[in-house]
Amino acid sequence: MQILFEDYYLLAINKPAGLSSESGRERHPSAEQEALMYFTKQLQEKSTSKRLKATPYLQAVHRLDRPASGILLFAKTKTALVNLMEQFEKREVEKIYWAVVEKQPPTESGKLLHWLKKDAEGRKAVISEKQVRDSQRCELEYKTLEMKGKNWLIEVRPATGRFHQIRAQLAYIGCPIAGDTLYGGHFWKDHQIKLHARSLQFKHPKTGETMTVESPPGEEW
Repeated sequence: MQILFEDYYLLAINKPAGLSSESGRERHPSAEQEALMYFTKQLQEKSTSKRLKATPYLQAVHRLDRPASGILLFAKTKTALVNLMEQFEKREVEKIYWAVVEKQPPTESGKLLHWLKKDAEGRKAVISEKQVRDSQRCELEYKTLEMKGKNWLIEVRPATGRFHQIRAQLAYIGCPIAGDTLYGGHFWKDHQIKLHARSLQFKHPKTGETMTVESPPGEEW
């Protein structure tokens, strides 16, 4: 597990594709479990606080889809968690993703505005042009960076954080993400797609300082 940033309040890691963000009922491993094991070991080796050693606190601030990779932020205190979650809710966090898509986007750059809802099974996002019952507004901007073989590398800046938003919106315009078989892409690797959380900008929950955490995608891209 690659540590991108760490202090008393925060832990930022580069989540590998294939790991869930949070621990849940699924039997597959999670980044939260991996991070907690790391944090607990650090406390046992370095901390003098018996309370922290007995009950280490570490919570994921946001989520990344299991098949995606990239920056995942954890809070080490409840106060930090509340502060950071408020920043995400108020859309004060700047998120930048890189995605490899299987078709050239219709324009070199653009803005996508749709309405999104989950399907009946809750496994997939359904996109529509107009608002329908139980749908949520979803918005993102994209920019084509370069051609990669038969695919295209694009930068994506989501303004909202809906379920499977980037994957579903890009697939809706005919540009599925490489490896994303759920949305029409061709198979790449088990439980992996070429979607990577490249950069995260937010304010430190204690100091208020603007922070930028970055992580390039793996070499296999």
